[in-house]
Amino acid sequence: MIKELRRRRVFRTAALYIVAAWIILQVASLAFPALDIPDSAIRFVWIGAFLGFPIAVVFGWRYQITTEGIEKTRPLAAGEVTADLSLGRTDFILLAALSVVLVAIAGGVIREIQSVKGPGLSVLGREIPPNSIAVLPLENLTGNPEEEYLAIALQEALISDLAVISGLRVTSRTSSGRYLNSNKSIAEIGVELGVAYLVEGTMQRIGDQIRLRLQLIDAELDELLWSDNYDRNLEDILVLQGEVARTVSGELGVKLAQDERHRLTRTRKVNPEVYKLVVKGTYFAKQLDPVGIDRGLKLLNQAISLDPREPLAYAGLALGYNTIGHGANAHGAFPKAKAAAQKALSLDEYSGAGWAALGEAEMYYDWDWDKARASQLKALQLSPSLDQMYAHYAYLLLLYGDVDEAISMAEKARDLSPLDPLWAGFAAWIYMLEARWEDAHQAIEECLTYSPDFSFCLYTEAQSLTAQGKVAEALEVLENGDRNDPFVLWALAPTYALAGRREDALNIARGWEAQPTTRNLMHLSFTHSALGDMDKALRYLEQSLEARTDWLPWIVFDNAYGGVVEPMRGHPRYQAVVDQMKLPLIRNSKLLD
Repeated sequence: MIKELRRRRVFRTAALYIVAAWIILQVASLAFPALDIPDSAIRFVWIGAFLGFPIAVVFGWRYQITTEGIEKTRPLAAGEVTADLSLGRTDFILLAALSVVLVAIAGGVIREIQSVKGPGLSVLGREIPPNSIAVLPLENLTGNPEEEYLAIALQEALISDLAVISGLRVTSRTSSGRYLNSNKSIAEIGVELGVAYLVEGTMQRIGDQIRLRLQLIDAELDELLWSDNYDRNLEDILVLQGEVARTVSGELGVKLAQDERHRLTRTRKVNPEVYKLVVKGTYFAKQLDPVGIDRGLKLLNQAISLDPREPLAYAGLALGYNTIGHGANAHGAFPKAKAAAQKALSLDEYSGAGWAALGEAEMYYDWDWDKARASQLKALQLSPSLDQMYAHYAYLLLLYGDVDEAISMAEKARDLSPLDPLWAGFAAWIYMLEARWEDAHQAIEECLTYSPDFSFCLYTEAQSLTAQGKVAEALEVLENGDRNDPFVLWALAPTYALAGRREDALNIARGWEAQPTTRNLMHLSFTHSALGDMDKALRYLEQSLEARTDWLPWIVFDNAYGGVVEPMRGHPRYQAVVDQMKLPLIRNSKLLD
């Protein structure tokens, strides 16, 4: 048999085929990137090459290519040397069949390659991941503006459940919520959000009945992939959310892990009246307006009074109290946030929002770094697309001395919510600490592009400039800002001091002394440090420590707060403040002089 294979030159045919296939694969591997074809598509060329091999062997066994064209292989018997070697009807049928199979294989390979979407670029110039998705605001068909809260809540609930799935990258509502009543095309929205797919739909409530119509769209092609209608009682809303998330993941070919499937297969019912209170309360609790937050907390407490075992209400409370804790004056909010988060987790251990809220309180108030890290990692495990947790975790990683990973986490938050100016500001502040001025500038520019008057970005921009010694430019930025905004004033007073405008700095400082809130105390310290009054600077620093100002631990970094901390360094009282915070980078001897 081996001799016959050699005589018929099957081995030579196979060898030539392998060499040709290898050349084609090499060419494809070089050409695909130039043609914007994903590297993963090369597997289809391999598949085509394997499928074509048996055809080449069959051809090599039966036929020979000669100067006269294709002929049948000569028979083995010596007396049949003069046999007719021209192709007969059967040969033409066989060759046609082999050709059809080869064309089918080649066509299939080409179609599969074309079906693989390349990593398009978002509006920020970043690659769009293939399994990235955003849920657009649901259109409220009730005609009642009061139902907008429910439409927003359902949008956020769908986002939260999709965010459970580790195989998906889900954009936050902070960014996708901007497209309510938008006239932009699906393709434009996909590019701006940096996602490959979009979910859009309508919502209508009739009594306690909810009617949803949802559809999944390929953002690049503006092609409908799936749509469905849902009519459910409001008490089954959690069941509906999990069902939709499972369906969408299936349509995208994303396999659910066992624990993800378990969490998305819920049977818990909710009290419709309690749910409506939770929806509205959580909406207001997320606002930066103190009046709105207060209204939200009242609604959430009302929900708890009706159903003390509703974890969503406690998670909403924790969120509201954390928002207060990050405001101008904490008012003891973080301990309340921690208590509410712990209650939410006692009722639902799989609450990613609950773990996130707990991790924030442990980080910014308890200064229990290891517990905060464990809680935040748990939150990210349960909700891999939780943008705010990546942002806060980035700042925690700085305190562990892991700067590269901190930057990676900050950029992850920006990817998950590309239109949220806050995360751009967070990233800029980290870049400032590392003296990566160009990166800081680009992040600030991005922030101000989406929100020109966003005061946190003005605060960060001014500090970045003063850290570089560009005090006059920093003043120009701040003096064009809102003088009633605390962020503008917190940056302005130390900048006035650095510019030698002592009285202007002291005028702002006197206002803070009349209202010694947590962050006012910290910025009083910075202002007096810039003025050269070390006793007052250190006294207010000690008071800030006692008040547990949420931003205080980051004073240990170079360039922090525009460089105004530097004059205090080396003083025993400054070092005593730092020692009491028990920062992990000092504990691990990672702090650089």
